[in-house]
Amino acid sequence: ILADALALKQLAVDYMHPENKVTIVEPCVFGRNYFERPSSVELETVEESEEHAQILADAIALKKLATDYMHPEYKVVAVDPCAFGRNYFERPSAVDIESFEEAEERNQILADAAALKKLAIAYMHPEIKVTTCDPCAFGRNYFERPSSVEVESTEEAEERAQILTDAAALKKLALDYMHPEIKVTNVDPSTFGRNFFGRPSAVEMESSDEADERAQILADALALKKVASDYMHPEVKVTSVDPCSFGRNFFSRPSAVVMESWDEAEERAHILADALALKQLAVDYMHPENKVTIVEPCVFGRNYFKRPSFVELETVEERVQTLADAT
Repeated sequence: ILADALALKQLAVDYMHPENKVTIVEPCVFGRNYFERPSSVELETVEESEEHAQILADAIALKKLATDYMHPEYKVVAVDPCAFGRNYFERPSAVDIESFEEAEERNQILADAAALKKLAIAYMHPEIKVTTCDPCAFGRNYFERPSSVEVESTEEAEERAQILTDAAALKKLALDYMHPEIKVTNVDPSTFGRNFFGRPSAVEMESSDEADERAQILADALALKKVASDYMHPEVKVTSVDPCSFGRNFFSRPSAVVMESWDEAEERAHILADALALKQLAVDYMHPENKVTIVEPCVFGRNYFKRPSFVELETVEERVQTLADAT
């Protein structure tokens, strides 16, 4: 209670005296975390360390199992004292121990019985004075004491400001209604301003769409005028200043060599290759006395796995299995 009262007093002083500077004497504000500094060694989390320890324990257990399996001649060695010990609390002559839930339930029953006993004594002996040693019974709230200033909430303050604003506006309207002889006073500069583009003597301005449409109409009229002049005066020579009219395409000129497309070139190469192969077949057929000439190195190679002296893998495996069964 005293700590809360001291904190409330400090808040009240800070609120009433905003000119006081903020003073900080807490050393934690100026300290640095040793484990989060940039040069600190990266530490693994608790989950990662537990997983690391579990993996190592599993590896040790697997190693022990593999050793026991590969060396059955080793004797079983047990050094755990728990294998030779007895449980003190579970021996046949041990006293019956209640569980944790039973102990909690017994304590709860005893506490309820003590409270009922206290109530019965207070009821049967009203002459006994009430005794309390709880310090909270003697504390007071600084903001709820009888002499404290009533503080309104944010909603109440906003509502009060709105009511005062409405009352001021109504008072002004009532004053204007009851005293029409009072002149109208206006100090807003926007009342005396004029719009340059909306004044009565302003030049009428067309919109962007109207300007685009007018430009399109003028361009069409100019094109129609040129077409009409060309139709009415055929004696006038055609004048062209576009450089593209005097240019020629090197590949489309009348004296240009006819160029075949990519597909036609591939098809021609394929036809020539077929003709060459047919010519070779015809020469071989007409001249059987010509020797066969081969320059392909793959013709002279042999397959290691298909040579006559190669031992089949299945035969080797069967021989190993037979020897293993015999031993």
